[in-house]
Amino acid sequence: MLPKVAMLQKIVEGGVIAILRQVPQEQAERLADSLVEGGVTALEVTVQTPEAFSMIQTLAKRLQGRAVVGAGTVIDGETARLAINSGADFLFSPSLHQDVIRTALRYGKIAMPGVMTPTEMITAMEWGADLVKVFPAATLGVSYIKDVKGPFPHIPLVPVGGIHLENVASFIRAGAVAVGVGSNLVNRQLMERGAYDEITRIAEQYVQAIKAARV
Repeated sequence: MLPKVAMLQKIVEGGVIAILRQVPQEQAERLADSLVEGGVTALEVTVQTPEAFSMIQTLAKRLQGRAVVGAGTVIDGETARLAINSGADFLFSPSLHQDVIRTALRYGKIAMPGVMTPTEMITAMEWGADLVKVFPAATLGVSYIKDVKGPFPHIPLVPVGGIHLENVASFIRAGAVAVGVGSNLVNRQLMERGAYDEITRIAEQYVQAIKAARV
């Protein structure tokens, strides 16, 4: 098991958290391999996904040392505990819940609550969050990330929602430490066609765009 600082480094390394929402379990391993091959170092399985906890357990073992696997849409302490017991390295939430953060801290895992306002951002940090998920990112816009980094340069922001290849670099240049990407990367049509090499290629494009934006 990686220490917490190493898990955080993994998330930031590739800069992309791939969001697996409603992915069929029989496709999860091949999808995960294709994403990691493209340079993705963090994968989130949303808890609404059928067999989510089983999927987290499988992927955590399969990707050990190559990528971290977390649970998404975690909004209560009990779900947080179940996810951690299944092998989740981080907890991704769409909103701010102190019991989720507390559970992550208790077990040495990464807490990434969802925030929108400056008050929620600083509250999340006061409660012990490791990263904060800014959601919905596309609605708020790149300038919002840049603006809040002014008074809060120390808060590690992870924009999620509406991130795509055309705007990902702008969010990184504005101060984001990483981004969460769903259907624009985990493309269901490509999966149905078995075009996993194309998913790898898209993943590479995201990782390369982020790397270039950090220079």
